[in-house]
Amino acid sequence: MAVIKPQGFEAAFGSPSSKYKGALLCGPNWELLNRLKNKAVKIFTSNHPDGEVVRFSDTDLAADTGRLLEELQSISMFGADKLILVDAASSTVHKACIGAVSVGWSDCLLLVTAGDLKKSSPLRKEFEASPDLATAICFEQSVGELLEYAATFMSGLNVAIDREAIELVVDAVGGNAALLQSELTKLASYAGEGGSVSLADATEIIAGNEAASMDGLIDAVFSGRPDAAVHAVTTLQQQGQQPASVLIALTNHCTLLVEMAGAMETGRRPDAIVKEWRPPIFFKRHNALAGQLRSCSLQQLQTVAERLRIANSDVRRKPMVNWPVAERFVISAASSLRRAR
Repeated sequence: MAVIKPQGFEAAFGSPSSKYKGALLCGPNWELLNRLKNKAVKIFTSNHPDGEVVRFSDTDLAADTGRLLEELQSISMFGADKLILVDAASSTVHKACIGAVSVGWSDCLLLVTAGDLKKSSPLRKEFEASPDLATAICFEQSVGELLEYAATFMSGLNVAIDREAIELVVDAVGGNAALLQSELTKLASYAGEGGSVSLADATEIIAGNEAASMDGLIDAVFSGRPDAAVHAVTTLQQQGQQPASVLIALTNHCTLLVEMAGAMETGRRPDAIVKEWRPPIFFKRHNALAGQLRSCSLQQLQTVAERLRIANSDVRRKPMVNWPVAERFVISAASSLRRAR
């Protein structure tokens, strides 16, 4: 069984000469999952400048599941090392990955990314059973982990920052790791290389950013406030956020609400469900989630989840118009939930 911590992923999965020839990234923390995937690509291209990176979307392999094994067993057209990336969102693609693992390959790396897989998932069990493959579970990060990440991030940029300032920023982003990095980057730009950030600096710079945060967008959508949602998504776009990141954040939150709403079918109260949820929900988000559970039914949330699936697919297929797609979804979802209130 080869389950590695996300912190050790870089060392364990770097090149075809490393310990593992394949890895599965899964779990509810899509921001961390995508960060690790991007890091793997960066390491591979750095170590193998002539190497080839092949990407398969869920749609690619759903149409022809045999393409994955063919690519794994074929020699790169340039005769160089190869990294194959697979986004496995459907059971059909899971089966394609399992089939490829059972046959095996050499001289290339396979990196599969999936959502929050249960321990009983055949795909997860297949990777965990092989000594040549690794699995990294990307759980939601705790406040302590975010504080440690923030300190390391700023140190890497050669910027000194007071502990109180770090705590303020982590608290302001409500546990959102993607937004945390964005806010830290702003602080680093303000200080400049070799500079420092005090608590007063952080307070001044991040003041007023709550409405523009990803949580601000999420709350606007799932509280049925389309005007606030449009404002938030526009500001996120201006700040450089990618539409895929916005839809992923909304998808993660909707999935969480669907699971919680399902738990309410047993008669449990929304606030009790949120408080007792595992992995734990950041305490400052408790009231927002409980309120959304009170105002949105399970059927309404399932409808939004299906619309999100379609929107995510449209963004992948139409990269030139993906922001309009994301914006249309935000308006539609928030408006539908407002009508339902």
